[in-house]
Amino acid sequence: MNKTDNSRRRGDELLESLYNATMKLTTTIKLTNLTFQQIADEAKTSRTVLYRRWATTFDLLQDIYSYKAKKLFDGAFFNELKDNGNLRKDLLQLLTVYQKVHTEIGAEIINNYYFLRAQDKNDNNELLIHKQAVEKHLNATKKILANAEKRGEKIRKISPITLMLPYDLIRTENLIRPTNISKKRLTMMVDEILMPVFVG
Repeated sequence: MNKTDNSRRRGDELLESLYNATMKLTTTIKLTNLTFQQIADEAKTSRTVLYRRWATTFDLLQDIYSYKAKKLFDGAFFNELKDNGNLRKDLLQLLTVYQKVHTEIGAEIINNYYFLRAQDKNDNNELLIHKQAVEKHLNATKKILANAEKRGEKIRKISPITLMLPYDLIRTENLIRPTNISKKRLTMMVDEILMPVFVG
């Protein structure tokens, strides 16, 4: 497919192409040096296509961060969770799924998303997305703990802040350790932090 054909792409296909081209270029080019012409060449489209949608490369990057980070917030990955027979295995599964999503999206994108969101605290749409995401994370932990109680495991009475601990742990780990976290480290987090907190 030549550049002319690619320039006629529309909707999600075109956006995905532009996003992927941009992220590929950021691995070798500093963000401050990135140009629309470079992105257009990589995506095999015209520079006009980018200027129609974004005024600057910073605006494009902000859209990329939001677009990709929403995968973390839509909660669809919770569908992978199942009852493994005990709390320890359920918590390890939860952390493993969280880490998988973080790895797929990328620590840089997630961290930049939070940074950009903090700059515009009055964005009602983003605030709603964040609030809904928090509820999904809380409900996932609640469900895991409720299943443990049904099995006869003794669970502490805890606050919503503590219910967010599995997610907050993964987020913090990825903030300070951008490389993929090993299964051994996830297991240590469950055994040394989560189990003592949740089990009475």
